Amino acid sequence: MKIKEEIQQLIEYSKLYYSRGWLYATSGNLSVFDHSSKTIWITASGVDKSFLQKKDFLELNLNGEIINPNGKKPSAETSIHLAVYKNITEAKACIHLHTPSSCFLEYGVTFKNPHKKVLVPNLEILKAFGDFRENPNFEMDVIYNFGDVSRIAKVLERVLQEKFDLPFFLIENHGVTVWGKNVWDTNKNLEAVEFLLQILSFRKR
Repeated sequence: MKIKEEIQQLIEYSKLYYSRGWLYATSGNLSVFDHSSKTIWITASGVDKSFLQKKDFLELNLNGEIINPNGKKPSAETSIHLAVYKNITEAKACIHLHTPSSCFLEYGVTFKNPHKKVLVPNLEILKAFGDFRENPNFEMDVIYNFGDVSRIAKVLERVLQEKFDLPFFLIENHGVTVWGKNVWDTNKNLEAVEFLLQILSFRKR
């Protein structure tokens, strides 16, 4: 699929996510990796995701430098997207959202101990990630919400270079970041992740 079509898919999904309450108040960001140019297209900072347009995306190289400056700034979480693309070869799209369930869950990560692996229940929905074992016993990665987003990205890079089970991670008190082989696959993963996080939220009440 051409990059313009992938971006259009992200625009349509953005409207859907806004209607679900996942992208309120200009929060969140969406990106896609252009294999031909080895660049990423990511939503600019401060744009209304309910009216997202092609002009709201910026093209960056993998060092985070803007290819064609237009006066807009890259999303605050750009470093997280770059960490995903640099460390996961098959990742071609990435979505970061502030869903209520991802903000509700707390697992006790701290400034000094910013990463924790949390065992998740063996729900049927986990098959969406392509593993059909009866009891995969997956662990999800939870990272502390540093005020400096680049510190979150650095912790994420260490996690991705070591071992991770699932195509997402949770930033405690902040949101969730999900990736996939293309925009459609990333959305599928996101829906499965959000279902999982809602079940975890229900069980904590």
